[in-house]
Amino acid sequence: MSRWHTLPLVLLLTAWPLSVQSSKAWYLRDADHMCRATLADGTDYEVWERVLVTEWEGRPVYVKVQAYYRPRSGEFLSWNTGGLSEHGYASDRKENPPKPGASCELPYHHILLLKDGEWADFWASDGRVGIFHCNLKFETREKAWSYVAKHWQDGREGQSGKWVAEILLYPQLGHDFFRPRRLEFDARPYTYDSLITAKKVDSNWKLEIKGADEPNRATVLLDGNFKLLEVTKNPATH
Repeated sequence: MSRWHTLPLVLLLTAWPLSVQSSKAWYLRDADHMCRATLADGTDYEVWERVLVTEWEGRPVYVKVQAYYRPRSGEFLSWNTGGLSEHGYASDRKENPPKPGASCELPYHHILLLKDGEWADFWASDGRVGIFHCNLKFETREKAWSYVAKHWQDGREGQSGKWVAEILLYPQLGHDFFRPRRLEFDARPYTYDSLITAKKVDSNWKLEIKGADEPNRATVLLDGNFKLLEVTKNPATH
């Protein structure tokens, strides 16, 4: 399942003036990148990539922020993987120079949903499920990005992020569920995308996870706050 269906991609630079409250935070305009996209249900939204320059423990940091914004209704979700030093960002820029007209598609499989005014972006690797989520709304993009400039750590990947959740399924399913039998006596590392589907059922979230071997499957139920409620193995795995 594709997480989002991309419309013809457009490379745009922001046209509005920055109004970040802190003089120590701003965005690098030459790093702005936006694509228009559509969810499976026909909902139009924007995919953004920006670089925030701010301070952390008295030192400048460069934070690569990715975000979704739905025009008109204003739902917004942003996340990042932490900040880079000035040298680290320069090295990253040199190794991965921006490409005009490039897609905003992420390099891994994930499922993006917008339900009841809340973004939920699911991905999985083996027995680890990650979720970026947010129910904030902003009247304008400018207000959304001003919020990020002051609260970028809320969307930082890892358990410290306010809008980030991580679920580990190894205690319920065991490590063998996520490792092929052919590698039972092989010490080489093995990783794969284990997420099949994700959907909202009433106030809860329901995920389908695949094991490393067919036909192993499991159903994962999360509550409205993305806390684990239940993990059920498919009968075929018993």
